[in-house]
Amino acid sequence: MATNATPVLQLETEKQPAMTLVHCAGKVLIESCTLFSTTVRALIPEGKPIRVDLSKVVQVDSLGIGTFVSVWASAKNSGCDLKFINPGPQVQDLAEITRLQEMFEPPAVTV
Repeated sequence: MATNATPVLQLETEKQPAMTLVHCAGKVLIESCTLFSTTVRALIPEGKPIRVDLSKVVQVDSLGIGTFVSVWASAKNSGCDLKFINPGPQVQDLAEITRLQEMFEPPAVTV
């Protein structure tokens, strides 16, 4: 039986003066949802806008999407501006299928 030494999900919090950025890498699956939820929820009381960078997230399961919704709703109810940014194709497709685009920051338009 092979074991994978790499964690399913890695999170790095970057506190900036105007906002807090959470960089996610890996998979948001049943095994990593508690880590994601605990990490992001702890930032909500600070009151600064939170941006969750999903550019390095390669997979999200149904529990992961549910966790995104739960954390986003908690932030919204607390008056905290939380948005998910830079979703990869799989996450973007899930957001469209589940009609959750409101949680995602629109991509920057280049002219």
